[in-house]
Amino acid sequence: MSKKASKTIPETLKNASRFSVLQRDIVISAILSISAVGAAFYWIQNFEEPRALSQRITTVTANSADHQRVIIREVIAQLSARITQQTDNTELSKALNAKDLAARSEFEQALQRAFPEAVDSKIIIIGPQGIADERSETARLRNNIEIDMLRKSLNSDGIVIEAYSHKKDWFISFVAKVDKHGAIIVSFSTKYFEKMLKSLAGNTVTNELIQTYKTRRDVVIRPANRDYPESMQSRALSVPGWTLQVYPQPQTVQHLRSDSTLLWLVCMFCIAAISASHAVFFVRGFRMPKPAVPAPKKISPEESAQTEIIDLEKALAKKLAANRGNVAVHRHNFPAPDSSPPLAEIQQGVKRKSKPLAVNCFRAYDIRGIADTELDDSSCEAIGRAVASEALSRAQSKILLGRDGRLSSPRIHQAVVKGLLNSGVDVIDLGLLATPMLHYACQYFNIGNAIMITGSHNPSHYNGMKISLDFQSLSAQDIQGLRQRIESQDFEQGQGGLTNDSIEQRYIDRICGDVVIAQTLKVVIDAGNGATAHIAPALFEELGCEVIPLFCETDGNFPNHPPDPTVFENLAALRAAVAENHADIGIAFDGDGDRVAVVTARGKCPQADQLMMVLAQDMVVRNPGAEILFDVKCSRLLPELIIEHGGQPTMWKCGHSYMKRKMSETGALLGGEFSGHIFFKERWYGFDDGMYTAARLLEILTLAGRSMDDSLNTQRSMLSSPEIIIPVDDDRKFAIVETFAENQDFAEVTLTEIDGLRADFRHGWGLIRASNTGPAITLRFEADSEAALGRIQNDFKDLLARIDPKLADSL
Repeated sequence: MSKKASKTIPETLKNASRFSVLQRDIVISAILSISAVGAAFYWIQNFEEPRALSQRITTVTANSADHQRVIIREVIAQLSARITQQTDNTELSKALNAKDLAARSEFEQALQRAFPEAVDSKIIIIGPQGIADERSETARLRNNIEIDMLRKSLNSDGIVIEAYSHKKDWFISFVAKVDKHGAIIVSFSTKYFEKMLKSLAGNTVTNELIQTYKTRRDVVIRPANRDYPESMQSRALSVPGWTLQVYPQPQTVQHLRSDSTLLWLVCMFCIAAISASHAVFFVRGFRMPKPAVPAPKKISPEESAQTEIIDLEKALAKKLAANRGNVAVHRHNFPAPDSSPPLAEIQQGVKRKSKPLAVNCFRAYDIRGIADTELDDSSCEAIGRAVASEALSRAQSKILLGRDGRLSSPRIHQAVVKGLLNSGVDVIDLGLLATPMLHYACQYFNIGNAIMITGSHNPSHYNGMKISLDFQSLSAQDIQGLRQRIESQDFEQGQGGLTNDSIEQRYIDRICGDVVIAQTLKVVIDAGNGATAHIAPALFEELGCEVIPLFCETDGNFPNHPPDPTVFENLAALRAAVAENHADIGIAFDGDGDRVAVVTARGKCPQADQLMMVLAQDMVVRNPGAEILFDVKCSRLLPELIIEHGGQPTMWKCGHSYMKRKMSETGALLGGEFSGHIFFKERWYGFDDGMYTAARLLEILTLAGRSMDDSLNTQRSMLSSPEIIIPVDDDRKFAIVETFAENQDFAEVTLTEIDGLRADFRHGWGLIRASNTGPAITLRFEADSEAALGRIQNDFKDLLARIDPKLADSL
C-alpha cells in the first residue's frame, strides 16, 4: 500500500467520525428545540391562556358595570329632576295648604300624565301634626315603608328613594315634599328598572340590584344566573344602600375563550420548520445547476403603446352583444340583464295572447313598476297566482297580505287576492299598514309567507310588491322564478279562504314592552302621508314621548313632499317644525315605514351610516365581538368604529332582501344600509323597521343622557359626496359597471366586488354600482380631504368617459 493511500484512509475515517458527531448534534438540537416548543405550547395552553381568559372576562364585566353605573345614575338624576320640577309648582302648594281636594285631584292627573311609565303617582296632603294624624291620607299609602319615606322627606331637602316589597311585588318609590303642605310620591315597578338593566346589559352580562338597610340585605332585581362569581363586579350606586352586582353571561365567556386551533397550527408549523431545517443539515444536499434565463424580449415603444390602448367603447359594445345573446360570463357577480321573452297575460288559467307583462318590474329585491301601465289587474292577479303556487310547492297554505296608502294599492290588492284565492291558499288580510308591521305579523302568527303591496319611497304613480316565503324575503333568482312560473303558467288550482285581522295594537305593545325611554322627549314625527301616519304617533306617545305630528294623514298623492326621507330637500318641513317647536328630535319615515331619517334639535340631518355609528357603538359595547353588517355605500369610519369598540364589521350588498338573508346566515345583531334601512336582530327579528329603529335610538340617547347632536359631535368625519345617480337603460347598466371593473387600473387600492366595484384608497374610496331598483348607475365618494376626494372622482370620471363620454358629463 502506498503512503498516499495510507494517509487517505485515516483522513476518510476522521471525516466520517466528524460527520457522525455532527449528525448526533443535529439530532440532539432537533429534540431540544421540539421539546422547547412543546413546553411553551403546554405553558400557554394550561397556564397563560386561562389567566388571560380570566383577565378578559373581568375586563369586559368591569367595563359593562362602569357603563351601567353611569347610565343608572343619569336615569335616577333625570327622574329626580322631573319630580322636583313638579314640586316647584306654587299653585300646587296653595291647593295643598288649603286642602283643596278637587284641585289636588287635577294636579294628580297631571302628575300621572307626566310619568306614564310609573305604576302609581299621587299627592299626599300633610296635616299640622304631620302625616300620622291624617287618617284618610295615610290610607292612601301602601304600607309602613311609604309612611316612613314620607316622614323622611319632610326632614329632607332632597328626594327619598327606596325599594320595597308589597304583596309579593317589588316597587321603587321617589318621595319629595311640596313646601310643608304635602308630598309627591311616584312609584315604579322594579320591572321598569329590570327592563332598563337588561337593555343596558344586552347578552354580555346579567345584573343584580341589592338594597342594604342596616343589617337587612334585599335582592331587589335578581340576575338570570350567578355563574362565574369570581368575575362578578360590584358597583355602588347614587342611592344610599344600593349596589349593582354584574355577572358575566356564559355566552360571553364562550365568546372570549380563545380558539386554540391557531395555536395548534403555530405549534405544528414550528415543529415542522425545526424538523425540516435540521434535516437539511443532516442529509448532504446537492447543488443543482441554475437554468439559463432567456434575455427579455425587447418591445419597441410603438408596440408597447399599441398594447396599452384599450378601446373601451368596443369592449362595452361586445359585452352588450354577448348579453343579448345570453352568453355573457359575469366574473364580477353582477347579475345579467334579463333576456327572457315577454310574458303572456294570464286570465282564469287560460293562455291568451295579450299585452305582455313588463319584464323590468321583476327586480333584485322586489316587484316594482308604474302602477297603471306595468301593474295592471291581470298582471297582478298572475303574480298572486305565482306566489300562491310557489308557497304551495313549499307546503305552505297561508299567506298574510298588507298594503300601503297609495291610490293604486286597493286595486292591486283586489287583483292579488283574486289570484291567491284561485290558487288555493288561505289569505289573512291585515289591511293598510306599514311594511315592518307585516313582518312582525309573520312572527306573531308564525306564518312566514307575506305579500306587502307598496311602492316604498318611489313617487305616487309607482307601486309594487315585497314578498316573503318561509320567513325569507324573495330576491334575485327567487323573483325571477316567479316570472318564469307566470311565463309557463305553472299554477295550482283551488279555492282559498279570506279572513281579516289587525296587528296595530299588538305591534305597539310589543315595542313598548321592549324599549325603555328614560325621559320625556318632544318629538316631531313626519309620516310623509305614508303608511306610518296612523301608527307612529300612537306608538311614540305610548313610549312616553310628547309627539308633534307632521303630515300624519295617509294620502296616496303625497301632497307635501315625496315619500323618501333620505333626500335632504324632503326634510325641509321637518327641520322647520323641530326648530319652531323647540323639539328634541325629528323623525321621518318613508312611504311604507321600513326606512328612517332623523333631524337633530340643531337642524342637522345625519346620514344613515352616521346613525349606524351610534347604534353600532351601543351594540358592540354591550355585546363584545358582535357582528355588524353594513352595505357598500357606507362610510369607512363605520367599520373602524366597530373594530375600535370590539365588534366585527362585515360589508355586504345593497338591498333589504340581501341584508335580511345575510343577517339570518351570520347571526349579526345589527345591520344597516346607507338608504336608511336598519335591521335589528338583538331583541327584535332581523328585518328593517323604521319605527323600531327610531325607538331604539331614543332609548340609547335617553339612557345615556345625551342628545343626537351630542352623539354626532363625538364622531369623526370625512368629506363625502351625496349618492350620485346617473340614468342608464336597464339593458346597459350592468354591462357598463362590469366593463368599468374589468378595465380599471387603480394603483395601491383594495377592491370590493360584492356589489358593483368599491375601490378603497389610502385617503378615501369610490363606488360604482348598477341600481337594482331603477334604470341607473349610482356612485359615491368619500375622502379625508378635498384634494383626495377630487382625485378619486376624477379617476372614476376619466374611466367612465372612455367607456361612454355621455356618462362622465353627469359627474
